Amino acid sequence: MDMLRKRCCKKTSCQELVRREKSCLADPNYLTTVQHGQITPFMRMTTLDWIFEMIDTTTSDMSLFPAVSCTLDRYLSVQEVSPSDLQDVGLSVLLYTGRRAGVQLTLSQMENYYRIGKLKLIDGYLTRTLELDDMVLPTDYFSSFTADLGSDVVEDVLYHAYNILPIVYLEYESVLHRPSVVAGACILESVFRLLGDDAAIDVLRTIVSMTDLHPVRNS
Repeated sequence: MDMLRKRCCKKTSCQELVRREKSCLADPNYLTTVQHGQITPFMRMTTLDWIFEMIDTTTSDMSLFPAVSCTLDRYLSVQEVSPSDLQDVGLSVLLYTGRRAGVQLTLSQMENYYRIGKLKLIDGYLTRTLELDDMVLPTDYFSSFTADLGSDVVEDVLYHAYNILPIVYLEYESVLHRPSVVAGACILESVFRLLGDDAAIDVLRTIVSMTDLHPVRNS
């Protein structure tokens, strides 16, 4: 397959992800419209920070974190939660997401942190109510956005982009942006740090050509 056809296929794949991601976004105003101010951005960040530590100590598979963050935001977009239950919701989302990803997480690893009845209730709601099979994550775009980089640098670029993602998702403002935009911003920041302005501009052109989105604004 020549380079033009490769680029066309990558663009088609990315545009399909862009189409799908529109249907699986969290309500960007859910803290007001659904949680009625009971859950604050700081509470959300504290819960996600705790989840980050749980992933680090139980599996070290940080690829779970973006999926957990997005699933938590989706849940909080449709279900009102008491602040006292937020940690239970976070833990249930972590267990649910890990199970879907084939990552073994057991309650015995977290025995000091759960109330089994509450977790089963939340897990049942996640299974029945949220349509998560087609959920699109920023990491789904990473390979396409970096496909034109040299093999000698792409691994480092992806490593730094993966490390940037948790920092982005700890902030409530991440809910305002599509996964493609978050992915583009992380890849661009990584390329800029490692390779400089010119390389970042080239990657930006690639991202825009593939997605018709600009990764520094929510468009």
